[in-house]
Formats: sequence, structure tokens, C-alpha cells
Amino acid sequence: MASWRDVAAEVLAEERPAEAALDRYGLEPALYSSLARLAKMPPPPKLAHDSNWPQVVSDALRIAREGWAAVALSLGWNEGDLFGVGARDSWDFEGLAVWLDGRPIVALDNRICLAGDGKPWAVFERGGARHGTMPAVVPVMVWEFGRATK
Repeated sequence: MASWRDVAAEVLAEERPAEAALDRYGLEPALYSSLARLAKMPPPPKLAHDSNWPQVVSDALRIAREGWAAVALSLGWNEGDLFGVGARDSWDFEGLAVWLDGRPIVALDNRICLAGDGKPWAVFERGGARHGTMPAVVPVMVWEFGRATK
């Protein structure tokens, strides 16, 4: 029969993964790892406006760090809604991280994100124009944009 210390150690070992999830801003390990890689990536090759890239990366990381990504995912948003971009450029598809352009998020529900630092607020509508209404456009994640795949 196991001692109470062995049982306690087993329970603590089972709880550690949940604690680790909190350290990842409440995100799944694969998504957190992708964002961590994004933070270290150079701009994609042949990017038309590479001066925009640092802001996109900063906004993607801020969405995660401030907890908005975990909230949005729990409300039914998907990774593409948050971190997607059209395979060619943002004119085809623009996820929240691409759209934010440095604006702070003020509020978010299952469909709308309000952003800005004053009124009027900028409004991102999940599934709205360039945000998922064109079924032929399948977004790629910003950490995959413009990068060769195997």
C-alpha cells in the first residue's frame, strides 16, 4: 500500500501541467510554442511592407500576454481569427493580430473586439469583411506567412 507521501507526490505531479498552462497565458502548448517562435523570427522574405512586421508580431504577443487570446478561444474564436493572414497578404484575410495595428483591446465577446484608446472605438468583427467571410480564403498563421513549408 502506498504511503500518504507517495499519494501526495502523485497528486502534485498531476497538477503541474495545469500550473504550466497558466505560465503559457492559458494557451495550448502548440499555440504558445508557435508564438514563442514568432517572437524570434525575422520578417518573412518578400514582404511588401516589412516595416509593418514588428507591429504584427508585437500585437500577436500582446494578445496572448494580456490574456485576450485565451478569452477569445474560450468564446469560440479560432487561431485563424486571432493570428491568421491571407496566404498572399492581408487583403485576402486579416486576423485580429494583423488588424490591431498597435491599438489596445478594450473589450471582446464571441463576435466583436473593440480596440483603441478613445472614442470612437475601432471594431473588429469576427467573420466580417476580410475576417473570414470568403470561404475560398484559408488563412495561414502569421508564424507561417511567407515561409516555405516542407
